[in-house]
Amino acid sequence: MANKTDGEVEKSIISSDMKIKGKITASGGLVLLGNVVGDIKCNSLSIEETGVLKGNIDAELVSIAGKFDGQVLSEVVSIRSTGSVNGEVSYDNISIEEGAKVEAQLGKKKQ
Repeated sequence: MANKTDGEVEKSIISSDMKIKGKITASGGLVLLGNVVGDIKCNSLSIEETGVLKGNIDAELVSIAGKFDGQVLSEVVSIRSTGSVNGEVSYDNISIEEGAKVEAQLGKKKQ
């Protein structure tokens, strides 16, 4: 189990100067500032404004402020005003801020 303090989930950061190809798995949270081509499975994923992901996401919480192209399977999805989403999004709860670019098939997550 990852070290947690005051209910915080441990986070890993992929910095803006990093480019990764392949599958990424994390038991905690992941903050994406760089570029990833591949699938990500983690507890929570935050794609920041500089972040780019081409692949699939399997996470409980997803926040997209950067560019994403692929499939999302998540409990809660938040697409920020700076976010760009292309692909397919399966969710339990979703919020999309004004200004976000969404060209995706949206649907409730299958139980």
